Amino acid sequence: MKIGIVGAGSIGLLFAAYLSQRFKVTIFPRREEQAKLINNKGITVQLRQNNINQNVSATVKREEMNSQDLMIIAVKQYQLEDLLPTIQQIETKIPLLFLQNGMMHLTLINKLKHQSIFVGSIEHGALKLNETMVIHNGVGITNIASYKGPINSVQFLVKEEILNFPFRLYESHEDVLLKKLLVNAMINPLTAILQVKNGELIKNENYHKLFRELYQEIILLFPHMNQDQLLMDIISVCKNTADNESSMLKDIKAHRTTEIDAIIGYILNLANEKGIPLPITNTLYYMVKGLEKGRDH
Repeated sequence: MKIGIVGAGSIGLLFAAYLSQRFKVTIFPRREEQAKLINNKGITVQLRQNNINQNVSATVKREEMNSQDLMIIAVKQYQLEDLLPTIQQIETKIPLLFLQNGMMHLTLINKLKHQSIFVGSIEHGALKLNETMVIHNGVGITNIASYKGPINSVQFLVKEEILNFPFRLYESHEDVLLKKLLVNAMINPLTAILQVKNGELIKNENYHKLFRELYQEIILLFPHMNQDQLLMDIISVCKNTADNESSMLKDIKAHRTTEIDAIIGYILNLANEKGIPLPITNTLYYMVKGLEKGRDH
């Protein structure tokens, strides 16, 4: 089984290293320099003081994507628009798996004519150290659901049982993406603005009050969900990743563009459609956008 991975950031490197233990993996970085480094050094994953090094093929030749059995799209949501022409050149018989935060990318996915398209949410923590090394700072699970086509096309990912890198399959993509969206909406903007690790949203009494007020506001958009269970699930994520920094906080610290539009932007668009005001959510959105803008000064 041949798997191609577009994107060589923290998630792309993590997936390439683990999947290469069972499959023939080719990673497609944006730059030739990174491809050469990966071909020479492999990809190293640092997990609990242990280093795992895997040989992985890397190339910038887009035509090689058409020789894969599965293509994983592991770039940020805001990078997808520019990547769309490349994705459209991938043969439609090749299944695609998208691993973006939020749900804004579903609009783009609808433009594709591929027979099988899957979406995933990732519970792992990962931090890119350099072009060939990534820290696996939180072992979790990858949840995958079908957006179009039979889910058994990716059943092989579950059957292989890769140590510290499990997969779970779902029939409904909403079950996978919506829960992850709400987890990200609760944790990412607050930690980015307050400049704290995830656990502080639970430990700090005042932060926790804000956390709960934000939840009570956002959940108005999703009355069909089990509100008490979802809140407990989000609190559990904060506890289980207490010492981790959210991806949005990492992006702010590194002066990178965040995924605020993919996460909070989607929620605000939905609120506007339903005519439900979300003053706290709206404030957080503009605060993060302000932090992004501030990186240029």
